Amino acid sequence: MIRFDSSISPEIQMSMCTPMNQILPPEPSSKSPSRKSGALFLGSLLAVNEHELLQENKITRIVSVLDAPWLPPFNDRGIESYHIKINDSDSVDMSPFLEDVCTHIDSSLKSGKNVLVHCQQGISRSAAVVIAYLIQSRGMTYDSAFGLLKECRPCVKPNVGFVRALKEWEGRWHHPVAGTKQMS
Repeated sequence: MIRFDSSISPEIQMSMCTPMNQILPPEPSSKSPSRKSGALFLGSLLAVNEHELLQENKITRIVSVLDAPWLPPFNDRGIESYHIKINDSDSVDMSPFLEDVCTHIDSSLKSGKNVLVHCQQGISRSAAVVIAYLIQSRGMTYDSAFGLLKECRPCVKPNVGFVRALKEWEGRWHHPVAGTKQMS
């Protein structure tokens, strides 16, 4: 039985016990209204080990954001995986990974695939990646993306180093430095 400190709200307790939460639902394609984009999910390691949950939510792409050589292979279950090997530490710079992972998530969703982004607990690393994606693809600010994640999964809390990198990421997308090309 899991016991929580009484200072942790019931909403956060519940989200910590939930393997994954949907962040973005499927949306009709602008090119073909009968075709939908994939849905974006955020979760914990528990979610990737629940085969029925993945099938029920039609997850066919998994983005793992943790340094875990023991992670199970997914390709034998018809799931493509993308792996970022980083620890959840304030000193880790996740900036070098953001452009590629956001591109991967975006192309997967646009091709109609449901994507689960996870880390150990679905609180810091995976949340940071999803926030970066929302900043890049949806034009959201850090605060609005963080707010959306908090609504869907109240336990999210990227570490201080990730927040710093995400604020810089936001600046690159919303306030390009003179003489540099804005990312697209």
